[in-house]
Formats: sequence, structure tokens, C-alpha cells
Amino acid sequence: MLKNQLTQIISLLLFSFITLMVIRFSLYGLYLSDFSDLSTSELIASFFMGFRVDMITIFTFSSIFILILLFVKTPKTRTIIALLWGVFLNTIFILSFSDVLYFNFSHKHTTSEIFNLANDTDIIFGMAFGSMLPFTIGAIILSIVFLYATYYIFSKHLESFISGKKLVFTAFITILVLFLGIRNSFEGKSFGVSDAYAVNKVSSGNLALNGFFTMYRTKSSNVHNLMPLDKAIQITKKALTTPNAPFIDKNYPLMREYKQKNKPKYNVVIVLLESFGAEHLDGFTHYKELGITPYFKKLSNEGLKFTNFYSNGYRSIFGITSIFTGLTIPAGADYLGHGLELSKLSYLGEVAKENGYSTVAMQAANRRSYRVDAVSHIAGFDNYYGAQDMPNVEHVDKGRKPLTGTYDFNMLDFYHKKLNSMKEPFLGFAFTETTHTDFYLPSAKFEIYPHDRKNYNGALNAYHYTDDAIRRFMEGVKKEPWFDNTIFIFTSDHGARDALCSIARKYRPNDKPLPSIEHFRIPLIIYAPKIFKPQEIRTLGCHNDIFPTIVDMLGWGANISTMGSSLFDKDVDERFVYFYAGNLIGLVTKDGYIKYNFKNIVEFNGNKNKKEHMKKLLFAVDTAEAKLLKKNRWAK
Repeated sequence: MLKNQLTQIISLLLFSFITLMVIRFSLYGLYLSDFSDLSTSELIASFFMGFRVDMITIFTFSSIFILILLFVKTPKTRTIIALLWGVFLNTIFILSFSDVLYFNFSHKHTTSEIFNLANDTDIIFGMAFGSMLPFTIGAIILSIVFLYATYYIFSKHLESFISGKKLVFTAFITILVLFLGIRNSFEGKSFGVSDAYAVNKVSSGNLALNGFFTMYRTKSSNVHNLMPLDKAIQITKKALTTPNAPFIDKNYPLMREYKQKNKPKYNVVIVLLESFGAEHLDGFTHYKELGITPYFKKLSNEGLKFTNFYSNGYRSIFGITSIFTGLTIPAGADYLGHGLELSKLSYLGEVAKENGYSTVAMQAANRRSYRVDAVSHIAGFDNYYGAQDMPNVEHVDKGRKPLTGTYDFNMLDFYHKKLNSMKEPFLGFAFTETTHTDFYLPSAKFEIYPHDRKNYNGALNAYHYTDDAIRRFMEGVKKEPWFDNTIFIFTSDHGARDALCSIARKYRPNDKPLPSIEHFRIPLIIYAPKIFKPQEIRTLGCHNDIFPTIVDMLGWGANISTMGSSLFDKDVDERFVYFYAGNLIGLVTKDGYIKYNFKNIVEFNGNKNKKEHMKKLLFAVDTAEAKLLKKNRWAK
């Protein structure tokens, strides 16, 4: 079989193509509902497009090894080079399959955010050696087998070695094939992420792409040239226009003035809930309620309950950034704490302090997780705490200590005590952890569904635990003298999972899937029983609206730039939600939603007569925000 060096090389290439296609079929088999909108012909076209993506991936990272192996004859040297090649290929396989597992949480591929996970190694290792341990062990075993097979193939003496003019010709053809395979396009530009959509459907792109391809091809995205900047600013300003917050500076065209108002200086207590997607929660879901968050439902019915509220991204740091700054992280941009702060931004904590407020921030994860320590400091919060600072007050049964972070009630109890010691008025921010995989619980009493730390049953039980932690926190703070003068804000960092996944369908057999934008819908409760009367509010809103809502609600004086508006402002010209999802950006308005992959509209749901207007607004908002940030003209 291994007649010459070319047959050796082809054997490893063939195995690589088969492996990546098997991974793709695993993605399809595990998440059938995500691809149910594809017809048979679209499915075949998407798999073929996937073959092209795999070709680009493999050839890009194999070319140098292939060319060297064509010319090197010594078996020992060939073996060393082949093993190095095998390590690269094995990394591609592992990351691509890990992406398949990640898909369960976000319904999208991993993109360049993987380069920002250096400070979340505790979470990654916790999952790898926790609920994902069988996959970790399997990956290690298969990696050893693959590398040994590579060694075995390339350490063998060849029956013949292509040399002379035949080798020159072979090398020329090989270079040509590699070049065409990597480029994979006869048009002006080489094949990119947006070209992987065989048809204009998100599901087609998700099936065709592999995780490794999206990781490395989205690292330095410069795609925000969707319209001229002046036109983009004009359209964006029109949508954001309100007489209650006028634009004030031509050099910083999206900066608006909120004038100081004579209002009571209420305390503000923010609780950001990990992965609390509205589709899962009692009181917010449009599907059958599963009895997992009864207290959260009760709280929502006693406060201002926003049921048309969305996240601006799909990762925790996106939600935190939007709440702290009022902007959506542009596609391809650095995160807050990784370089976004090099542009002048408006910060919630800074504005709070300018208006006489004490500030504190914390999270139930470890201090450095998501770099929230640095992010909080940048955003103007004077004090910050992580799991290491929080004593355990939760009753934890033997063997149930979480691998990372601390249980939510430990943080909420710590939060309660810190607020007690702060000078009023104060602004607090706390971010929970327990509803992040792995789903560790302190006691079996919270397991109302068959518990599994890695699946939907585990998520349901984790929601139930956090709901109880919120209950204990709120019932405790109601006894404090500052309670009547305090506004509590509960929301989520992002949605998570599918409320009609295979496990969930057993509990919701009669429910039909809603459009995919439901995965971005999150709860918002503004709770202050002595200040606001209970009300359900259908106003369209998102994370970016929280900052200006707080400014407006408290009557702060501030000149700020945000891609959102106060939820209490009825004079806003056109409300919208601008979100970022890896290789996609999107927009939600009262007329529906669109998703765009920087080449085509790949998903649309709503009033067809408004589609072009929505596309134009999305292009304007994306261009205006990204370009003004780049030019450092976002805030003053």
C-alpha cells in the first residue's frame, strides 16, 4: 500500500478528511433539530460545502509538512516530521470535536473567543475532568492511537522513492492542488466563513463549518465596512433619537446628554444570572413551565417584568460588557479587559461614582474568571470580590463541593453582608455561577429531575437551586433598613441550550419550536415594591438599555454613549437590539429579526416589507459602532 512518499502522505490526508466528516456527522446527529429546516438537497449541499471547508482546514495546516515529506528520504527524519504533522492534525480534530460539545450550549461554533480563555482555565479543566471526563479520556486514547499509527506508517521503508524530474513534476502538481484547495475559490477573494453557507440559512453554515476553521478564520475580522460612516451615523442617530437625551457633540456623534434630575437617590442592586435563558424559566417561557423557578416567577409578578428582552451576545463577557458600557462587542474586536478599553468608553461604575454612589462588584466564579476583576476596575467599581473571598455558608453534602467557584447562595449571602456595610446610596453588581456547566449542586434536595451534571436535567436542577438561593437572599435583605430604598435588577448574561432539546421534549411533548431568536431572549426584572407597582412590560429591550435605564431612573447627570436607550423613555424613535454571535451579527426590532454573516442575510423572520429597512439599520449600527470605536470617537 505504502509504495512511495506520495501514498504515505495521501493515506494520512484521507484519514484526516474522514475524521473531520465523522465529526460533522456527529454534529448533525446530536443536534438534529438545529438542522430540521434544511431540505434533502440543502443538506447534501451543506455536507459538500463542509468537505470544502475541511479541505481548506487540512491543506492550510498540512502544506509545509507535505512539501517537506515529498523531498526527505531518510525514514527517521520523515518520522519526526510526520509526527509533528500528526500533532497539528490531532489538535484540529480535538478542537473540532470539542466545538461539537460546545454547540450544545450556544447553538453556534466557537470563534476567536477561544483566544481569550486564558483566564478561564479553571472552568475549562473543571469541565474536562468533570462531566466531560469520558470524552477527555477518549480523546487522550484516540490521540495516542492516531500518533502511533502516524509513527507506524512513516517509519516504514518505502518500496520506492519518487525522485528526479518525476519528483519536480509531482511537487509542482502538489503545490497547485494545495493552492487551489486552500483558496477554494476562483473569485477575487479566497474562501471565508461567510462562503460556507450553501444556502442562506444559519443551519447550513453551522453544518458546513468546523470549529477549528471558525476559530482561526475569525481572529482578525475587519468586516465593518457595510456603508459609509457618515451615513451609518445618520441612520443610527435617527433610531436612537429622543428629546429626553439629545446628541451633544459632533466629534462624538453618538454621545447623549442626560440632565440631572431631582429624584431620590435609590440604591441599585444588580444580579446577573448565569445562563438564565427566558425560554426555560417559569413566568417567562413561552413553552410549558416545568416548576423550576417558582420564586423567580413570584418576584417577576411583584415587580416590573420585561418579557421582550434580549442579550447582546452569547458569552458572559459580552453581557457584562454591555451592562457596564452599553455597547455590543463588535465582531472581531477585542473584549473588555483585552483591548476594547483602549477606546474611550462610558462606564456604569464611573457614572455612578460621579453621582455620589458607592460601588461594589463580585462574582461566584474565581476572581480572574472572564477577567471580571480587571473589567470591574476599568468600569469604575471600587471593590471587587471572587469566590476565594466568600466563606461557605451553604449546607453542602459530602462530595458535592464544586470544582470551581462557589455556590450561588455563598455569593449572594456575601453580597448581602457587603451591601450592609456600604455607604448609601450604593450600586452593586453580582454575577452567579451555579447554572454554568458542570451542574454541581450542594444537596440532592434540589434534584427535582434525574440529575446529570452535563445535560438538560442537570440544568433544570441548577435553575431550581439558584431560584432557591435568590429566595433566601431576597427574604434576607427585605429585613434590612435600606431595602425600601433599593431597586433590584435581575437579568441574565445570555440564553443557553434549547428548551425543546431531546430531553426537554419529554417534558414538553406538545410544544412547537419557536424561531431561533428565542435563544437570545432573557429575563429582566426591576423589583422595588415600595417604588414601582407590578407590571408586565412588552417594550423591546436588551443589555445595552440597562445602563441608560439606570441613569434615567435615578435622574443622574451624565454624558454617555450607548447603543441603547432608557426602557422608560417612550419617545425613542426606533427601538432595536443589535447582537453579535460569532460569525453572525443580527438585529431585532418590533417588525422581526435578521441575521447576517457579512455576506448574506442568512435568517429572517418578520414583516417582509420591513426586511430592507432592518438590513439597512443593522448595517448602520454595526458600521457606526465599530468605526467610532476604532477612531476613538465613541465617548469623550
